[in-house]
Amino acid sequence: HTAHKQPLKMIAGRYNDTVKIFHPVTTINKYGEKESTYEEIYKTKARVDNTSGNRVEENHEIVFSYNFNFTLRSYVPVSETSQIEWQGNKYRVLTLQRRREFNDIYVQAEKINT
Repeated sequence: HTAHKQPLKMIAGRYNDTVKIFHPVTTINKYGEKESTYEEIYKTKARVDNTSGNRVEENHEIVFSYNFNFTLRSYVPVSETSQIEWQGNKYRVLTLQRRREFNDIYVQAEKINT
């Protein structure tokens, strides 16, 4: 009697949201001025948690402030100057923690109002 063994497969688990990582790129325009834009450098899966949402008035304008936590795998090339795109919205990195015990990167970010 032999037991049937299931093949091992990798399970993404809690990393089920697709995100894109953007890094700043500085170029010189035809007038000699520096211009900064963001270029997509990486696409991966992440865990996304909503931490807070707010409606504030800044300069006589209503601004919606949303903060999210993104948990990325440790090999993802993200830094404090990166932007993260998720569900069509861009988020600026506020803090970044490389957690060796979980083999991940914990990023706190806020939505960029456009």
